[in-house]
Amino acid sequence: MTWEVVAAATGRLVEAWIIRIAIGFAFALITWQLARWARASFDRAATRTRADANARLLAGRLVYGAVWLLGLIWLLSFVGVDQAGILATFGAVGLALGLAVQDILKSFFAGLYLLFERPFLLGDEIQVKEHVGRVEEVGFRATTIRTDDNILIVVPNAIIFAEVVANRSSKRQTP
Repeated sequence: MTWEVVAAATGRLVEAWIIRIAIGFAFALITWQLARWARASFDRAATRTRADANARLLAGRLVYGAVWLLGLIWLLSFVGVDQAGILATFGAVGLALGLAVQDILKSFFAGLYLLFERPFLLGDEIQVKEHVGRVEEVGFRATTIRTDDNILIVVPNAIIFAEVVANRSSKRQTP
């Protein structure tokens, strides 16, 4: 049943719109509560893990945003906006954002690779391009190395992923 049928049946189009707006506010309130609950549940579950605090915060915000996004789609479809148009718009926006943050995403996924593959460990002495130093931190976006001159160098993970890295601390294992 569409809103126009309800309005025609009651003969009051303005009242039908007022009811639609009131229900929309109720949907927004429900979505807000669900998003808060989802983020709190995720935070409780994530604190039991040894994951990095920054990664937990980022993932919690992504959960919160995803619930809001689903609530927005739910609300717009209730109001009568075509869902195919909504999803096409979100797809176009997602593509534009993906292209805009391409370098950041490249470093992020290179950081994930480095965290799982572990071509070097904390404290190892490595050389990336002309920089030589000890690894202090391997993050999602960048790796931090400290030179013998006590200079802190932040190298984006995409560069480490694409370049030759000499691990000077790696010991050769004999069979």
